[in-house]
Amino acid sequence: MILYTPMQLELVLEGFDTTKYPEYKIIEYEGVAMLVEDVDSGKKRIIKLLSTNPYDYLRPELSPGNLING
Repeated sequence: MILYTPMQLELVLEGFDTTKYPEYKIIEYEGVAMLVEDVDSGKKRIIKLLSTNPYDYLRPELSPGNLING
């Protein structure tokens, strides 16, 4: 990507290095590989499934955004 701007590079990138990104982990839950992030009280939020089995995507309890105990 090219950004054409008359502003100084320091002003354009100000605060870029202090941005906090979520920490994702790949786990296996009930035999299904998935990408999750930690939330409070030891639970994990499903970000996306990494399974090659199409039936795993039809399971409502494994929908992205759901919380699991992990």
